[in-house]
Amino acid sequence: MTAPSASLESLRRDIDAIDDEIHDLLMRRTEVVERIGALKNQTESDVFIRPAREAEIMRRLIDRHRGRFPASVVVRLWREVLAATSRLQGPFTVAVHAPEKSVGYWDLARDHFGSGTQMTLHRLSAPVIRAVVDGAATVGVLPFPQSDDENPWWPNLIATGERMPRVIARLPFIDNDNGRFEPVNALAIARTDQGETGNDISLVAVEASAGISRASLKQAFVSAHVPANDIAVWRESDTAAARFHLIEVADYVAPDDPRLDAVAEDAGDQIVRVIGLGGYAAPLAQRIGGG
Repeated sequence: MTAPSASLESLRRDIDAIDDEIHDLLMRRTEVVERIGALKNQTESDVFIRPAREAEIMRRLIDRHRGRFPASVVVRLWREVLAATSRLQGPFTVAVHAPEKSVGYWDLARDHFGSGTQMTLHRLSAPVIRAVVDGAATVGVLPFPQSDDENPWWPNLIATGERMPRVIARLPFIDNDNGRFEPVNALAIARTDQGETGNDISLVAVEASAGISRASLKQAFVSAHVPANDIAVWRESDTAAARFHLIEVADYVAPDDPRLDAVAEDAGDQIVRVIGLGGYAAPLAQRIGGG
């Protein structure tokens, strides 16, 4: 065997050894996750996802990543790992609403929740929300709300109760210029809280009188020390007395956050109620490509 051939063979043995180590660590990680799952079965709900924890893992890995190995592939690998271990802890399915750009929204959901996760496609938003409420789906994926939506899905979350889903994530969490069929964004909903990561966006619905101005509504949030932006407005009909405003808050808003009551109190009778709809860990600002 020539010297170059011997060197190549030695390096290939090194790669085989590293592959074995990676595989051993994956199996070891799975064992730890299974022990965590057993503890959750004793103390927590039947929703086996922790969006805040997953976001923290991804942020930490990207922060520590070095070298020429593509960061986008690191993200893809760990999203597959996280999705697979979620499926180990209990039933895990995803319902996707794709009104027009089915390939784009399906692509987003598949990237985030894993290639091995059972998914269903729906042309309307109502079956997706209903599937999550009834437990037929663990997660629902819906288009990110726009100000000109004629029939928005988010008003359907304006209700209380343990079975009502809340927003838990925004997709994509990290942009990948090389891996998107269509430039779409989506929100994921589930029957759990998104959790706090220290860098979060929350969504709040405000039921208010038709006469309140956007400036007055914004001032109510400012007075309650809540950094907010108006995303969309919806009312059931042209003659409806109340409007529903979808508000984006640059902070984590817990379901029982007293600031929501403060917003309503500041506006007096003009605001009927303020309801937290969940939220998501702020996506990473950087764009990552293939190299």
